[in-house]
Amino acid sequence: MTPKAFDFGEEPAPDSAPAEPPAVQAFDFGDVQDAAPAPAGPPKALSFDDLPAAPASSSLMRKAAPAALFDSEDHPAVRDALATVRTDYPAVFAQAEGRLAALFRRILPVQLSLVTQWGEEPLAQHAALLQPVTELVLKFAQMGVPAQIEAALESTRAPSGMFGRLLRRPTSPAQHKPALTASRAQLLQLLADSEVAMRDLEASAQHLNLHLVALAVVSTLAGNSPDAALLDALVQRRTLIQQAVRQAELSMLQMGQVRQQAADLIGQVSSFLTVTLPALEMAQAQGGK
Repeated sequence: MTPKAFDFGEEPAPDSAPAEPPAVQAFDFGDVQDAAPAPAGPPKALSFDDLPAAPASSSLMRKAAPAALFDSEDHPAVRDALATVRTDYPAVFAQAEGRLAALFRRILPVQLSLVTQWGEEPLAQHAALLQPVTELVLKFAQMGVPAQIEAALESTRAPSGMFGRLLRRPTSPAQHKPALTASRAQLLQLLADSEVAMRDLEASAQHLNLHLVALAVVSTLAGNSPDAALLDALVQRRTLIQQAVRQAELSMLQMGQVRQQAADLIGQVSSFLTVTLPALEMAQAQGGK
């Protein structure tokens, strides 16, 4: 079915109440458990969860069309919007037809008051979820584990040159064990915390991306509107949501790199504590005999 642009003119009053069209069953994608672990490494492609229930239609929406028409995705305006998604965003349509239908029932028929507030609550929640990721990246940098490992390894090397043997104060490798043990525990906790933070942020980005797709489709269908303020608001809102989604992608990429570095450092610390240090202690014990 070819999408058609919205008619923004006055609708003539119907002679009689239209019969309610049969509801089309949307795809059921099931709920995703919040506790499901996310794999380490770079962020994965977006998938889609269930949206919360749509809020009650405003009085403006009720004036434009009978409320009963928006109880089903079979309403003509919603069908046109979904047909556009099927053509322009086939992958998203295959995963989230039902969720997009719910979003279209919230924003159609399109009005300036709806567009200017579109996605406001998800945007606020998204901003709050970015903070834990930023804090974890900063915490990792402040831990200074690479410097600790380098100092511990340096303590295992014999001083070079006459001045090195005279001036260098010997440090026992065993003195680094408490600090490295504590750092390893902190790194493990950072991996656990970052997994939760990335999972929440990814879910938020998925939610915003659906709002963005819905808004893009509405912009296409409303392209012939004479309302310049409405068209300008559509552009501004799309830009805002695009920036939020991009920010989430960059934050998840950065957090993925931090997680990879943290995992590598955990391995280096474990190697020093379980291989290098015991070998040195054994050599010292044999040399003291």
